[in-house]
Amino acid sequence: MNLKESFRYQNFIESMLTTARCSIGIPSHCLKITKTHKKQQVNAEAVDLVEVVEAEDFQPNDAVIAFMVWLIQQREELTRAIGVAKSTIPFDLDAEISCNKSRQAVAEAIRDMLRIAPYKRTEQGRDYKFNIEGNQMPYVYEIEVIGEEAYDKQCAKDLMRSIIAKADIVSSKIDEAMINTHVDYEPSIDVNEDFDGAVEYFVETLLKDSALEAVRDAIKKISMS
Repeated sequence: MNLKESFRYQNFIESMLTTARCSIGIPSHCLKITKTHKKQQVNAEAVDLVEVVEAEDFQPNDAVIAFMVWLIQQREELTRAIGVAKSTIPFDLDAEISCNKSRQAVAEAIRDMLRIAPYKRTEQGRDYKFNIEGNQMPYVYEIEVIGEEAYDKQCAKDLMRSIIAKADIVSSKIDEAMINTHVDYEPSIDVNEDFDGAVEYFVETLLKDSALEAVRDAIKKISMS
């Protein structure tokens, strides 16, 4: 895969981890609820009834925990592969991306400033004066309000265009690196798969032992590393 695809897969892994963390924290996913209806205590002719409360369809927590441990391992492997790939690029990719975001933000701020148009309008004011009888009386008068540009508009336009042009050049350089830089990593699950499908594929295809044993083995490996 190339760098662009690897970053997308990183986001996919993070999304799966977030959903998995939420899933194992849902009470109905953690607990098996059994209700025993003790009818015989008050009615000798009745029969006690055991009811298992069925939760909605969900991925079992043992499988999800194993999936999370596997995702952590995959993220570690992918991150290392991305680091190696970045080292082959003749410029600092992260720095260029960060600086270009700043360029684009500054250009957008100047563009927003240029949209604020000068204006001239009339408002009403109120004041008081004394009449011939010596009484204070209110009166209304016009206020002319003029809003003028308080900056060098042409200079701002020229600067914005210059920043955008520089950002476009850097964006092209970044895009080229993202597409042409190879990352030595092979994804195991389709990036378009949803959570249920990803867990099911993991359990059916990638998980060889029982879910609980896989979790224990993975935890042991992590603790020893």
